[in-house]
Amino acid sequence: MPKAVSGAIQWFVYGRQTDRIRASWRIFFPLLIATVALFGFGGLATALEVNRGTMMLISFSGTTVVTTGLLLIWARYVDKRPVTEYGYHVSRDWWYDLLGGLGLGVVLIAINFGIARMSDSLQVTEMASVDGPSLVWLLLFLLGFTCVGFYEEFLYRGLFITNAIEGLSERGSSPSMAAGIALLASTVTFALVHLPSAVAQGGDVTVVAAKTGLLGGLLGVAYLLTDELALPMGLHLGVNYAQMNLFGIGAAGVAGIPTVITVEQTASGFWDPAHGAPLLGAALIGYGLVALWVNWRQYASGIFRPTRKTRTDPDQ
Repeated sequence: MPKAVSGAIQWFVYGRQTDRIRASWRIFFPLLIATVALFGFGGLATALEVNRGTMMLISFSGTTVVTTGLLLIWARYVDKRPVTEYGYHVSRDWWYDLLGGLGLGVVLIAINFGIARMSDSLQVTEMASVDGPSLVWLLLFLLGFTCVGFYEEFLYRGLFITNAIEGLSERGSSPSMAAGIALLASTVTFALVHLPSAVAQGGDVTVVAAKTGLLGGLLGVAYLLTDELALPMGLHLGVNYAQMNLFGIGAAGVAGIPTVITVEQTASGFWDPAHGAPLLGAALIGYGLVALWVNWRQYASGIFRPTRKTRTDPDQ
């Protein structure tokens, strides 16, 4: 192989590094693998002719197995870092943030529910009487959405933002600029990946994009402020589980999903309670709630404060 071609391939794959592939590839391939796994398990569930709820659980659990293996292999052999550097410095405070995030996520969907009720976007049709079988299904969905919070926060925050900051820093970006660009890129990617399914369910494309972007940005802000995945994982779990299973907003008209409150959506498009303005408003309020939580937990204020990921000297 000519030296010039070999050099071009080396630059394309590794950039200025010699021991690791480019940060962009370290981000892209895990996202691709996990996405293929999610759709693959979803296709398998569809072939089995199960209902929508069971299909979701199969997809979530299968993708979690794939992503867990990917995390361990990728961290050691490709990313060449301890798994803890993604945001898994597990401690008592880490668990506090996880539970706090879970509570904040439920509060956000309660606000979403309130806005939807006031705007006549939904009406309550039934309050469930939780018995043994329904409790089992509710717990299975809690576990399922815990899996979603784990693998999506690893992919879009822990892996994406960490590597993007490193790649941008190697190109001379300041810590604050690297963190800001990484947050924006992660948020846009998160929104684009989630956009098609939400639009297919009847959401207004502009509002869905804004809502998903705001939620993705909120999770990224929680990650950067705490330097850990606990708070965004808790938020992600709280939002998904409360919207789908507690308040029934995302489960309206969907077979196989247990809910505590059963609702009927009376609006679509802009006022769609699952994908429209009610959730958009709740997401905006979420930024204030996360800031209050972080300050109460005595983290340094300011999104672009120096953290392990944004310091010039990581040993400071």
